[in-house]
Amino acid sequence: GNDGGAADAGNADGGDNGGGAVELTQTETVDATDMGGSLSISYPEGWFVTGEAGGFLISNSEEALASSGPQDLDEIPAGTVVVSVTILPGDMVGAMGVEGDVTPKAVLDLFSGFMGGEDMPEFGDVEELTINGHAAARVTGSDDKMTATLYAIDNDGNFAFGMGATRPDEADQHADVIQAIISSASFTASE
Repeated sequence: GNDGGAADAGNADGGDNGGGAVELTQTETVDATDMGGSLSISYPEGWFVTGEAGGFLISNSEEALASSGPQDLDEIPAGTVVVSVTILPGDMVGAMGVEGDVTPKAVLDLFSGFMGGEDMPEFGDVEELTINGHAAARVTGSDDKMTATLYAIDNDGNFAFGMGATRPDEADQHADVIQAIISSASFTASE
């Protein structure tokens, strides 16, 4: 079958390939009273979102959204993207066992270690990057069922923490939208 490889070639570096800008036209906000504020996320038109106090599950598939995440699906249907996002307060992350400074890389070193395994792929090495002027980190893992990419983005001392999952053969074509959704997460403190 045609795996669409030629169409993806211009975007192999995960960067903007000119016409591939991601439009995030919808916004969802949920109260996060335990954190003393609210969480907001933006996502593309036609996608689906469920928001709870702790964060969001976003997908272009309503069926996938009915699960509690990609790890609960027997397989990820073709074309499906599932993104989960939360905001982690910096002091909470520090209390969870991050050694030394609480940086995006330290957050992912901690989380990728205990998330990889049973229902999730094992994750590789954490890569540091800058997204929209914010210090960030990402790490990817792949197995027969899914490619999952974790992000941590420093948002003024709080961390947007998210995971995007797709079929392994579709990871490259969905990388930009996953990064855009996770990097749109924000926390607003109550007055």
